[in-house]
Amino acid sequence: MSFPKPLIVAQSPSMKKVLEIVKKVGGVELNVLITGESGVGKELVARSLHYYSPRADRPFIKVNSAALPSELIEAELFGYERGAFTGADKRKIGMFEHAAQGSIFLDEIGELPTLLQSKLLQVLQDKRYYRVGGQKEVNVLARVIAATNQNLESEISHGHFRDDLYYRLSTISIHIPPLRERIEDIPHLVEHFAQKIEKTSPDLKLNIPGRLLDIFMLYHWSGNVRELENYLNRLSILQNYQEVEKEILQILEKRHKHGLTPAVNSREKTPPDQEVISSQDTFLSLKEVRDQAVKKVEKEVISRVLHQTNWNRREASRILKISYRALLYKIKEMNLKPPYN
Repeated sequence: MSFPKPLIVAQSPSMKKVLEIVKKVGGVELNVLITGESGVGKELVARSLHYYSPRADRPFIKVNSAALPSELIEAELFGYERGAFTGADKRKIGMFEHAAQGSIFLDEIGELPTLLQSKLLQVLQDKRYYRVGGQKEVNVLARVIAATNQNLESEISHGHFRDDLYYRLSTISIHIPPLRERIEDIPHLVEHFAQKIEKTSPDLKLNIPGRLLDIFMLYHWSGNVRELENYLNRLSILQNYQEVEKEILQILEKRHKHGLTPAVNSREKTPPDQEVISSQDTFLSLKEVRDQAVKKVEKEVISRVLHQTNWNRREASRILKISYRALLYKIKEMNLKPPYN
C-alpha cells in the first residue's frame, strides 16, 4: 500500500518555502530536524519528507519521546531480548527495526533523557546498536527525522541537551512558522478543514461568516493550526458562531489591554471613537458593541496585511479576498496611511 500524500496548506510565502524545502530534501539521505511551536504541523512535514523520498513504500514509524516513560524509551526504540529484565519473557523488536528501510520520526526529541541522548548519538554515528540484553548487532537502515517545539540551542546552553546530538540531528533544519505569522493561510485552512469535516461527517456543515474569518485573521492562535481545527470542529457541531466570535473578541480585548496584541505599525493608533468602550455614562446595545468591535478588528487585520505586504495593495486585496477597489475604499474610510508617508 502506497504512503498517502500529506496535504500541506501553503499559500503564504513562508509555508511555500517550507514545502519547497521538503520537496528538495525529501530524497536526500540526511537527518532532518523540524522545529516550530506546538500545533504548527511538524508531523505533517515529517510525513511529507517520507512521501517525497524513495522510502515512500516503506514504513513510517512515529515515536513520541514525551509520551514514553524514561525507563521504557530505550526498550521501545531499540527492543530487547528475552530475559533482559524482569517481565521480558520474549524478544521485542524496537521502533528502529520496525521502521526498517523507511523513516523513523522522533517527535518531541527535546524531551529525551540525557542518558538516552548519548545512546541515540552513538546509534546515529555507528549506524548500529544492540537490543537491550542482546549480543548481536542490529544495523540502522531507517532515515531519522526529529522534531521539537523547544529551543534546543537554549537547552544546550543550560546543559539539558547534547550539542553533538543536536548537530547530528540537524544536518538539515526546517522551521515551521507559527500561524499568526502566516495569516494568508487561515482562509485556506478553514476551507480545507471544512471539506475534511463534511467528508468524514456529511451531516455536519461549516459556514464561517466573513467577519468571524476577519477575527480569525487577527487572533494570536497560541495553539496554531491544531487550535484552529479544534475551533472549526466545535463550530461544525454546535453552530455557535456568535458565541465563538464573542469569545475571541474578549480574548483579543484582554490581550490589547495588557499590551499583548501584535503591533502592526507603531504610528497607527485606533481613534478613541472606534474603541470598544463602556463607561458608567455610556451604554450601547450588544449589536452596537459587537459592530464596533468588528470594525476595530477589521481595521487591524487590514493594517496588518498591508504592513506584511509592504503596502502592496493588490497583493493585500488577494490575501484579504476582497476586490482591489473595495480595499482602496476601506483604506480611505479607515484613514490608513503607509509608514513612509
